[in-house]
Amino acid sequence: MIFKILKIEEDVDYGCEERREDEPVMAVVTLQDEDDLEKTVKMPDQLLYDREIQEGDQVFFDEAGSLQKQIQGDWTNWCRKEDIDTSKFVSKIEALREGQDVLWICPFCGGQVSLLEQDGSRTVIGCEFCDMRICLENQSL
Repeated sequence: MIFKILKIEEDVDYGCEERREDEPVMAVVTLQDEDDLEKTVKMPDQLLYDREIQEGDQVFFDEAGSLQKQIQGDWTNWCRKEDIDTSKFVSKIEALREGQDVLWICPFCGGQVSLLEQDGSRTVIGCEFCDMRICLENQSL
């Protein structure tokens, strides 16, 4: 599910104690879902800076439960600038090809990526909610 960031504020509520030195600075993020319902979550402030997440951005929760900015425009440019773990990407594809359940969140819409189609000559992996597709030719040995 895609959320719009309405507000980002520094988390200053640590109860009657101060924030411990080993705890990250947290931000309170107010989100609005597609039904205009609001919810508030706490995220590490540095994560928001690292992912360039700002008020007004469209975001979703990734596999780790952290906010991730929705990819806009040319996704190939995004992949080139990001530090993509290709071995993890290939492992997910192979696991899906073998029929395993894989937690893989679509970077475009926040939906679930899964095995959509497989026959003798090709495999289609994609999002169940948007048109993101990876088509693979199956090669016989």
